[in-house]
Amino acid sequence: MNRIIILLLLGFTLNVHSQEIKTDDWITDINFLKTELEKKHKNLYFNISESEFEKGLNSIKNNLDLDSDLQTAIKLNQLISKLGDSHTTINISKFVKRNKDLPIGFSWFDDGIYIFQTTKDNYDLLDKKIVSINNYEIDKIVDSLKTLITAENEGIIKARVPSILNKSKLLSYFKFSNPNDSIFKIKTQDKNENISVHSIKTAGYNRRNNVSTKINGIRPFYIEGKGKIFKEKYYKDDKIYYVQYNKCMSKESVLKYGNKEDANRWPSFEEFENKILGTLGKEDVEKLIFDMRFNKGGSSYLAQNLIKKIAKNEKINKKDNLFVVIGNNTYSSAIWNTIDFKKWTNATIIGEETSGKPNHYGYVKSFYLPYSNIKVTFSTDYYELWDKDDSSIKPDISVVRTFEHYKNGIDPIMEFVKNYKK
Repeated sequence: MNRIIILLLLGFTLNVHSQEIKTDDWITDINFLKTELEKKHKNLYFNISESEFEKGLNSIKNNLDLDSDLQTAIKLNQLISKLGDSHTTINISKFVKRNKDLPIGFSWFDDGIYIFQTTKDNYDLLDKKIVSINNYEIDKIVDSLKTLITAENEGIIKARVPSILNKSKLLSYFKFSNPNDSIFKIKTQDKNENISVHSIKTAGYNRRNNVSTKINGIRPFYIEGKGKIFKEKYYKDDKIYYVQYNKCMSKESVLKYGNKEDANRWPSFEEFENKILGTLGKEDVEKLIFDMRFNKGGSSYLAQNLIKKIAKNEKINKKDNLFVVIGNNTYSSAIWNTIDFKKWTNATIIGEETSGKPNHYGYVKSFYLPYSNIKVTFSTDYYELWDKDDSSIKPDISVVRTFEHYKNGIDPIMEFVKNYKK
């Protein structure tokens, strides 16, 4: 419902934000959200009490006549994040989407948040580290944006905040800009620590009008063939076999759990596994890299048979020969497989801390709220995979990736393993 209530009080006029969803319909959605989550979630109140959750929902209800749909959706998002389960979420993207946002793609490296993509008109922004937006330091902005995610650890913040950092509606909600601003002041720092300020117009942003960081030299294997679910390469001169496992999904898992009609669109993990085992059998492999630093999950069972077979390979299954790579995007089922390596093999875990917790809620299902049509995901099971309740998996040896690594086509993981001495 679009409505503007005008109150005349001491000569001042107050305009109430417009809504498209009726207040009564929002109330129905909020009540439905609580009822369904309590009924379907494995253990909804493990982190906050029912009274805390209900108090938060009532606060949102009490402000429906004053808040816009966007404000209501964001408040619900923040409350759901407090439940403490990163698999239990609400998708408010339709309220956040706008034809024109900051035309910038951000990525978080060990040395800061960098601009690796933008429009052709803003080419001079590329390869710069972001310092501030509209004179608000980037750390302050991150502190606000991370309330929209279940910030279980630093890894998940680094993995998820960059994708929402350019959303003008979110920047406005947290008062880092005004609602109708179309020009933002962006302060950046280059590799020589020179500071520059840019006035950036919001714009439509798509593949046709964007430009990306140009990588110097040959693209390293880990970013070669962008979008591949899994891939492998044997480096004969170094006797290193590099396996990259980017998603726990395959033809087999879709046949088992998904839409069978879509199964042939996915690569076969069974074929991939056979290729890996064949290479380990016929080539002189001294070091095996199993890279899951970009793996956000799927079906954990897929790789378990392969991991068990690697564990039986006496030549490879040694801490100086087997390296498992994790990073800020390692999450969900990839966490499970990392634990499998830790339990079943002598692998050395290298890289950066994961975004997922070792012990976590999961096996995700979903439903939709009836009027706002917001998708809600929730956990139906709890997995206690490790004897310690750590907030993330930290590597045995930290190997970080800086923007200069990325820009210059250097994979610090490959360099570390290549130079690693027993």
